[in-house]
Amino acid sequence: MTTVLIIDDEKWTRDTVKALINQESWGITELDEAVNGEKALEKIKAKRPDMVITDMKMPGMDGIGLLEVLEREYPELPVIVLSGYQDFMYTRQAIRARAVEYLTKPVDGEELNQAIGKAVMEMRKQEEQQMSSPLFASKQPEMTTITDPFFGTLGFSLKELNAEQFHATIRSFDTKLTQVLKRNEAFRYHLHKQFVVLMETTMKHFDVTAEDLGFKRKEFLYEPALSVEEQLTNMQQIGKAAIQKIKEGAKQKSRVNLDEIKEYIEEHYASADLSLGMISRKFFVSKEYLTTAFKKKFGCNITEFIIEYRMAQAKELVETTTLQFKTIGSMVGYEDVSYFYRLFKKVYGTSPGCMRKG
Repeated sequence: MTTVLIIDDEKWTRDTVKALINQESWGITELDEAVNGEKALEKIKAKRPDMVITDMKMPGMDGIGLLEVLEREYPELPVIVLSGYQDFMYTRQAIRARAVEYLTKPVDGEELNQAIGKAVMEMRKQEEQQMSSPLFASKQPEMTTITDPFFGTLGFSLKELNAEQFHATIRSFDTKLTQVLKRNEAFRYHLHKQFVVLMETTMKHFDVTAEDLGFKRKEFLYEPALSVEEQLTNMQQIGKAAIQKIKEGAKQKSRVNLDEIKEYIEEHYASADLSLGMISRKFFVSKEYLTTAFKKKFGCNITEFIIEYRMAQAKELVETTTLQFKTIGSMVGYEDVSYFYRLFKKVYGTSPGCMRKG
């Protein structure tokens, strides 16, 4: 589960960056925003994002000031810097030592996602270094003899949506885990990371997100101040809550809310993964039923509505901005610019270029 904080005083830039990020590819579950350095630091302290994307020129604390604080207080936090072309050479030296990558505006979707990929690799590298430390490696076999069967049984319980078995598994391993975890802090971090991976796998299996299940980002953060008993209790509460929410979602199959589905499409049209299949899984309803019911209520099927809504957003961007057509395609959910061109011409009878020329 990866959270990205986007910092820029211009809402249009924040919205553009959010639309260009391929969340699915990088496992990004939340995109948060701040308008300057001060607001960003408040959110970093409260929510601990995994990555920061920041502009340099902002009112109040600007990007340079923010980077200085991050270097001092959050040296492990990956940063991607955005800079206007006219400011690029000026800021380059200031950000060279701190930023994972620096990009010039207007932001290019491909370059942005490459920078995010680089930041994700940096995050994983840090985690691997922590896990391979001598303190952890020297006793890892002792840990895996306990955690392997523990997480194997927990995983089965989650897949079967068996809350009773999930609870019983944690209780049955309670004593062994407590004895080992109290002797080694690295073990506790390892247990936490494995549990997060297990929950991510479970949510992917049922095609739901942490947001769908009502979880906040902070519930999946590692808290070294917690006791071992509190850590295990948190795991139990999260697992049982997830099982309950997934079961409740399955019950919605017989009373699907078509207006809610329409609103979901209008809010997530920029996602390249948006499709009839994805929506049917998310709302626990068959594709066949959803196709028929949606067309009966709105006069077109799901796929047609997605295309029409995306094209309407694309038309507005073509007419009101100077963004490249490739960028506009990405912003409305189409990574393949040729396919975007074909759909646009099919819907409006003309190409984006001709429409912009008037």
